Amino acid sequence: MKTIFRKIRDFFTAIFGILLALIFGIGVICLIPFDYIKYKRSAYYKLTHKKYTLYSASSIQFDIYNEIIENDLPIKYIRNPEEDALAWGWFVYDQTLIVPESLTFEFDAKSGEWNYCAEIIEDDETEKEILMSLSEYMEDNIQSANELAGKIICNKAIVLIEAGDIVGNVNLAKDDPNFLVYDGNRVEVLKNFCNQDAR
Repeated sequence: MKTIFRKIRDFFTAIFGILLALIFGIGVICLIPFDYIKYKRSAYYKLTHKKYTLYSASSIQFDIYNEIIENDLPIKYIRNPEEDALAWGWFVYDQTLIVPESLTFEFDAKSGEWNYCAEIIEDDETEKEILMSLSEYMEDNIQSANELAGKIICNKAIVLIEAGDIVGNVNLAKDDPNFLVYDGNRVEVLKNFCNQDAR
């Protein structure tokens, strides 16, 4: 009897998995027309007239690029010569690398340092893993950008991050000169950064 119930359970689990995969696939396919329209209406396309590629309008870099152009911000976009996609270049203002980030940062009160973290899912449990300290993260990004660009494009960096990606005290991050924290007001945050007198 247990074997029959196990087979029935396995059958319905497989059907449920297939249905979820189909729903996900249909959802992904349905996003393509919206992504295409967003791309064709973008300031990026109007400037470059580059051919559309799948999901090219879905990266945070694409959104930031268009916000910079539409708001006439003095932030340069430097293309990675090894990549064609917009998502693999750099935003630089006055030798400062602006690093858009979607993973989390958490403050460690013991060390007094911010850590770059990722959530790792193992056996249906979510664990936080510290990837590196903020200072290491900054150094790594500056070095990579300069090496790949083939010249010195930046000597310092700042993380552009959504408030929801800060674990703990968001105000602490807002007061930290290593972060540009936004909460639905990314353009304003970038404008204020560019308008600061002291760099």
